[in-house]
Amino acid sequence: MRFQLNLPVRYATMDDIGWGRILNISCAGALFTTERALQPNAEVELCVKWPVLLLNSVHLNLIAAGVIVRVEPGMAAMRIQRYEFRTCSPSFLLELHEQKLSGVAFGFQVQVANQAVQRVGV
Repeated sequence: MRFQLNLPVRYATMDDIGWGRILNISCAGALFTTERALQPNAEVELCVKWPVLLLNSVHLNLIAAGVIVRVEPGMAAMRIQRYEFRTCSPSFLLELHEQKLSGVAFGFQVQVANQAVQRVGV
């Protein structure tokens, strides 16, 4: 069963980092738009700001990793091999997008115990 979505996504492969939108997703795969063509069989990681808050107050990101199985002009489909939800600051994707535009390397930001924020470089 696929769920139609229209959410911003940041994707990363070994060769490329870009922005797009999730078009649909299931527990086994996802279809998303891309800025540039991705290579079939490339490993990819998606970061999606999830639209539902945990306990009505905690922002979440869906992190999904897998392999590109199909490429179309401006789109790619991936087979999801693993996924997890991570807590994040409300501005997480905005911060990543601004860093990308400024040319600064970015990292994942995950919230850990006692509301502390830890940055892990990519």
